[in-house]
Amino acid sequence: FTGLAITKNFVGSPHIDTTNIGPFYGLSLGNFKDGTGGVRVELDAMTVCEVNTKNRLGKIDGRFVHFVAPYDVDETTRYS
Repeated sequence: FTGLAITKNFVGSPHIDTTNIGPFYGLSLGNFKDGTGGVRVELDAMTVCEVNTKNRLGKIDGRFVHFVAPYDVDETTRYS
């Protein structure tokens, strides 16, 4: 690998990682509710999928628009 990012309670807008040359692996840990805080990826103009990264690795292609799914950032903690 060529990079590592560690975040706490990250909330970002949809974006593309322009320097990525391939997929990356994401992992999130914390006390946020199951089914929230995953990574959403736009597969095409009409399709968005959500990759569950809570306590597990998820493979995401950052060359597609992606963002963190909503979670309760005020009441919980999410590390990724």
